[in-house]
Formats: sequence, C-alpha cells, structure tokens
Amino acid sequence: MVRSIITTFFFTSSLLAQSKVDTVQLLPPIQANIKKDTLFLQVQRPDKDTIWTFASHYRIAACTRPDAKAFINGKQTKVYASGAFVELAHINVDTNIIRFTVKSTAGDSLWKEFVIIRPEPMKNSPHDTLVIEQAMMEPSEDMWLTTGDVLEVKFKGSPGWEASFDIPKVESEIPMREVPPSEGGGFTGIYIGRYKVKPTDEAHEVQIKFRLKKGFWSREKAYSTAKISILPKELPRVAEVIGKRPYLNAGLGEDRLGGSKLGFLQAGVRVEVTGKIGSQYRVRLSEIMDAWLPEEFAKLLPPDTPLPRSLAGAISATGSSTEDIVTVALSEKLPFTSEQSVNPNAIIVDVYGATSNTNWISQQLSAKGIESITWKQVAADQYQIIINLLHPHWGYDIDYAGNLLRVKIRRAPMMASPDSVLSGLTIAVDAGHGGDNHGAIGATGVQEKDMTISMVHYVDSILTAQGAKVVLTRTENDGAAMSERIDKIVRSGARLLVSLHCNSAGDASDPLALRGVSTYYRHIGFKPLADIMYDKMLAIGLKQFGVVGGFNFMLNSLTQMPNVLVETAFLSNPEDEMLLLDDGFRKKVAEQIVKGLEEFVKMNADESKIAKDKLRSKK
Repeated sequence: MVRSIITTFFFTSSLLAQSKVDTVQLLPPIQANIKKDTLFLQVQRPDKDTIWTFASHYRIAACTRPDAKAFINGKQTKVYASGAFVELAHINVDTNIIRFTVKSTAGDSLWKEFVIIRPEPMKNSPHDTLVIEQAMMEPSEDMWLTTGDVLEVKFKGSPGWEASFDIPKVESEIPMREVPPSEGGGFTGIYIGRYKVKPTDEAHEVQIKFRLKKGFWSREKAYSTAKISILPKELPRVAEVIGKRPYLNAGLGEDRLGGSKLGFLQAGVRVEVTGKIGSQYRVRLSEIMDAWLPEEFAKLLPPDTPLPRSLAGAISATGSSTEDIVTVALSEKLPFTSEQSVNPNAIIVDVYGATSNTNWISQQLSAKGIESITWKQVAADQYQIIINLLHPHWGYDIDYAGNLLRVKIRRAPMMASPDSVLSGLTIAVDAGHGGDNHGAIGATGVQEKDMTISMVHYVDSILTAQGAKVVLTRTENDGAAMSERIDKIVRSGARLLVSLHCNSAGDASDPLALRGVSTYYRHIGFKPLADIMYDKMLAIGLKQFGVVGGFNFMLNSLTQMPNVLVETAFLSNPEDEMLLLDDGFRKKVAEQIVKGLEEFVKMNADESKIAKDKLRSKK
C-alpha cells in the first residue's frame, strides 16, 4: 500500500506506426475520458524513470486497451479485461532496461522504457590489504549503558588478521574474534567482540576505536559513528511519560507498522530508565522484564527522583448500567500492560513496580459482568490482577484517577431485537487511507482510498437502515491522521470497529500469485470477529489469504471495542482488481460486512432485553 504517481501515455492512430510516449499526466482512475478507439499506455510500476533496488525481482504493472497486445521486453504478456497487465521482472546486477510496448488491432503501437538499477552486492574484503569497512559496523546507534550491560561490537574487514577494539577512557585492546562465514552472513572478515560494563567504568559520548593488525608495522584503525556513554553513576533515572497515546515497545525491531508494542500508557506514569539505544529509552519493568519507550514520550526527571515503587492496596469492583469498574489503590502512577485470555474469558493486568498489600477484594452486586478477581505477585516488583468475566470480550480501558488504577470493562450490549440485532449500537467504520495517502494502486490506476470509501458508504447505508449509529473516520477527501481516527472512535463510544482496506503485493512479490481476502486482529479476545468476517468474505467467492493475529496496526491496538481490519482483495492482482472495480461487488462486500457484524452480535450480545420484552408481552 504505497504512494505512487500514475504515469499515463497516449497514442492516437494519426501518429506514426510506432512512437515512444513522452506525455505524462495525472489522471483519475481507469482511463478517464479516453476515446474508445484510442490506444494508450498507462504505467503504474515503475513510478519513476529510474528505480534502484537490491532485490532480484521487481513487480511491474501497467494498463492499456483491453483489445490491445502488450509486451514487456519483447515478450507478450496477458492483457486482462480491465486492460491491466502485470509481471514479476527478473532484475540482474547492474543496469536493466524494462521496455513496455502495446499494439492496437490496427497495428499501431507505442512504448516506454524504464531503468532499474541493482547495485553490486557486498563483497568480501581483500586479505592482503588491511581494510576496516563501515558496512556492518556496530554499534550503529548512540547508546547509554550501565553496570552489568554487555556491549557487543562488530565490523567487516580484511579476513585472517588480529582484531581488537578500545572504549576510550575505559578499556583498550579488547580482543575480537573472526566468525566463520556461516555466522557472518556468508562473508569472511566479520569480527565481533564483547565487553561487560563494570561499576567503576564511566564514559561520555565516546566512539569505539576498532583495530586490525597484520604485523607490528601494518595496522588499520577506524571509529564507530555511534557514540557510547557508560553511566553507572547516573542510571537508573526516572522519566515521566508524556505525549498523546504513549506506548511501550517490546524490542528495538520494527517494520512498516513500527515496533511490536507491549501496550499503551497514560501521561503522568513514571518509569525507571536503565539505558538508551538510538531514540528509545530502555525501561525496567520488573526484575525479569524490560521494554523500550520512544524518547518523544519521556521527560527525564532530576537524578535524585525516587524510583517508581508502590504497595498495591485493596481491590474494588463496582458497576454501572453498561460497564464494570475494577480499581486498585497505589501510591503513584506505575506502568502497566494488559492482555486478554479466552476459555475462560479474562483480562490480565500487570502493574510494574508494585508489591502486594492487598488484604481484601470487594465486589459489589452492581459488577454484574465479573465472575471473580484474583491477584498474583509474579515477581518481586510485578503485581498481576486477573479479572474473570461472565461474558465474551467487549472491550476495556485502563487509566488512572489520581493514583487509583482503573480497569473499565464493557459488558456485552443488550440485543434490542432478534430481527434487528444492530439497532441502537454505535459502530465505527474506517475507510483505509485517504487524502494524500492513496494506499495501494492497481494496474489500471485505481487507488485503494477510493475503493475503501466506496465500500464504507455502502456499509454506512445498510447499517443506518438497520437502526445502528455509524461513525465514519473519514470522508472522500479527508486524510485524517491515525491519531484523529482513534480519538473519534473512542469518543464516540463505538461498540464495534471495522477497518476496510485493499491489499497489495510487495515490490519483489509475484502479483499473480498473491490474491484473496484476509482479516486481522491484535487481541485474542477479538479473534472471533476476525474469523466471522473471513468466512463472510469467502462466501462471495474471494480466495483465501488467511486470518492474521497479533497485527500491529494502530486501529487493531484498541482494547476499547472488538475490532477487525479486512483486506478485501489484492489491487496488485488483476483478477482481484477487476472484482474491486465492479460496483456490484463492492456492494456485496458491504452486505457481507454487515452480516458479519450481525452474526458476531447474535453470538455474543446480551439477550436479556429480548427475554424481558417477551415476558412483558405474555403478561
């Protein structure tokens, strides 16, 4: 789902028999206002005249008249009924010319060439000439370390010699070993070393000095670009969590969706900082668990600030007409994470820096959705609350009221009528992408943002007709940021959330091999909604791509209501694209989405209102 510039090329029969096309225009989707007898070439991928890639394959996509013939580097390729043609091109090392040619039934033709450059892959360093390369040099990011931390260093250089590294003002000529190619990604000359920080060590923003020695008179040295600080006297530090919707990452890895998140915090929470790598603080949650807090969400407090610790007091459970509230008394705002479990249904909250002083758990009769509450001291400074539910997962929120930690648990909504199960429910519907964010682009030029808003409008009209209150996260021309969408959804009090998207193959993936529907969830308690939606989409003939859990999409991260992301079909696949271009098919998708919501509510809602209404009617 990448942004792309649509490059469109036209040819008319009055031109020469074969012409190179140079006209570049931005057009609405699908050959807008093109005469029936006009030959044209519209290339989506590549989207620039010159592309650089390290991959051995590159996905290409274009369209022309459905009755034209298309050729890629002289080889004829299939033109679909939509005019789309796609291919996975093999890319050699060096410069590759990709030539698109289309020919009309009258024999006229036009063409356009693109250049795809694949650089030479990394090679082994020479043995005889001493070299220390910056490639693969670690550490690659600035670091804060403290007592007991292990600093790992690495560089790529000439194989077969003696290597060492210095930490200025700390230790010199720390030996490094050359690892075999099987441990070095197939390369020779990969040297690694380690140093464990001692309590007496101290350094401020020093660069690691690497040495490679061939003999007494033949040496090479290089410095890391990353700067290292060893701060046993300054760490740990306390930081206050700031910002909007701050979160903790499980580790330093990331992909297009960012890092894997442990959970979201609330501004004002205090955490114990024990180090830093790049732009993320290492946070000690407990004696057995660390997490990573982006620096944008942290304000370091004075060095003498007491570490965040608290006794956990009494637990209380009360309820209102729609939710149950579980509270535990603390002396300050501590970090927390939560998870859902099923069979039995439960919410598990871990509070870090807390030690139990819980001598009673009180549960009022008004807490109608809670079966029981227990606690565990998982570690010396990790306190766990287990809330067993009497109903399926319908969402929850965690916050602080002063220093009182609150878990607000939504009960199952009451079903108003067996014939109109969605009546009265607030349902959020999200059209993926929007504004300048086009999302995926099909070979015909159709944009994901237009497909999703079209389907969402159909969903909206069906839900509204059934008496549901619908909250749309964006309109046709709106490019609402993810944070704005989340705010709107949460403020609305929505009981369910569906986000609609169109999928796309990656840059180096086969567009003909990848197609079909997939659904995505983050929290295990919401998997039933993803399963139901998947079945409903398959019922209209879409191919299987799968149900995906643990998905790190921001809207899936919400715990406040059951939610699902539906990737309806692949715009990068010509056959799936033709389905999405069909307005009747988009209506079918919308109908199935609503049927999925109905089925989920029937299976999981509270039918007590229906039972009471039946009892009244008998009387």
